[in-house]
Amino acid sequence: MIEDGLYTRFPKPEYALAFHIASQLPSGHVSGSEGTQWSGADSVDIRVNGVATHGAAPHLGRDPVFIGAQIVEAMQGIVGREKGPLSPGLITVGSFHAGTKHNIIADHADLQLTGRSNDRPTRALLLAAIERTAKGIALANGAPEPEIRFTESTPVTTNDAALARRINAAFVRDLPAGTVLPWQQKDMGAEDFAYLVAPETGVKGFYFAVGGTPQAAFDAAARGGPPVPGHHSGLFKIDPEASIVTGATAMTTAVLELLGPQRTAAR
Repeated sequence: MIEDGLYTRFPKPEYALAFHIASQLPSGHVSGSEGTQWSGADSVDIRVNGVATHGAAPHLGRDPVFIGAQIVEAMQGIVGREKGPLSPGLITVGSFHAGTKHNIIADHADLQLTGRSNDRPTRALLLAAIERTAKGIALANGAPEPEIRFTESTPVTTNDAALARRINAAFVRDLPAGTVLPWQQKDMGAEDFAYLVAPETGVKGFYFAVGGTPQAAFDAAARGGPPVPGHHSGLFKIDPEASIVTGATAMTTAVLELLGPQRTAAR
């Protein structure tokens, strides 16, 4: 949308608002940061090139599954031993595909990764280390150089501090008591809403979370029951009525607050 001229073909807004369901927040509640709301994320595709051979003669080839497994393990070494312990950062290998048959060593393996960070220096460290590590492990195994593509990038979602304070105050004033919870970043999810409120746009942004999991599920987990499922889990399910009503009410409250003098008349 930005590339298609959203802010040049149409009037640029003063503000951009958005919300997202949050599995780790109790339903009926909202929470928005006065700074970092979500992390930045980069998607990386790695094709580990090997040399195909029969499974009975591995010495005649270069096994991309074996090499890829070393790369997967080494990614956690980047997070645990190269990145500063006080700077949030994460590497997830979400996909690993290779081979077609039990007794054939394949000629390649495909890995799909995400690297996540909350600041530019950590992001640069992670991306450089991913590339260096994958190439180094391939070289150490005598395999061809891997093909590495940085395919998608989402910057950190940062709320405008003054705008966040204003809307959070409106939430506290107009929503039921106890609805607003202090913001805590509990994971490193990313959101491309960040592009709409990047500093160069001049648009002030506020992104907030709407709780989606019933409080009873958190209470059960605290008593030793199953953990509350996260997003993208097949076990994740939201509390639909509370989530929809809370989200719609909160967004309406935020918009009416920003309309200024029209707010009272609209009510």
